[in-house]
Amino acid sequence: MVDGSCAKFNNATLRLWKGKITPVVYAWETNDPDSPWRAEARLLQGDVVVRKFTQSSADRKQVAKDIAADNAWTWLCTQYPTYDLINV
Repeated sequence: MVDGSCAKFNNATLRLWKGKITPVVYAWETNDPDSPWRAEARLLQGDVVVRKFTQSSADRKQVAKDIAADNAWTWLCTQYPTYDLINV
């Protein structure tokens, strides 16, 4: 897992869309004792969901958010290879 995954997702989105698209990582608690936290990264334009990414789960809230943000950041890197999103 990448350190600062939420920041990388945020910075990559800012670099690509200059604030027109907003990155959000939602987290919520579940009743699953093995992985009580779920998270999902999304790209929003105003109130409209532009893209939802795969949900992640973990035993801690921040870990679930980091996994979700890292998955979204990885997707952005593969979809926009001409932009330098690795060093954001």
